[in-house]
Amino acid sequence: MCLTTEALAVFLNLIIASSGMTMSEDRIIIHATDRDTHWVLAEGEWCTMAPQFDRFERVAALRQRIQ
Repeated sequence: MCLTTEALAVFLNLIIASSGMTMSEDRIIIHATDRDTHWVLAEGEWCTMAPQFDRFERVAALRQRIQ
């Protein structure tokens, strides 16, 4: 998932009170309760793999239930 700088800024302003954050020029790390989420600057947009990781975790949990 990727967002423009403006969209990411709005998102971060919504969640900043509830979690910590580490920033560098090309990476933002949001320290959430479950795990850290990394946003990386790529070709002018900020991208994260968090939705894919969430999906992988749900599939892994389902597989454990089946076994």
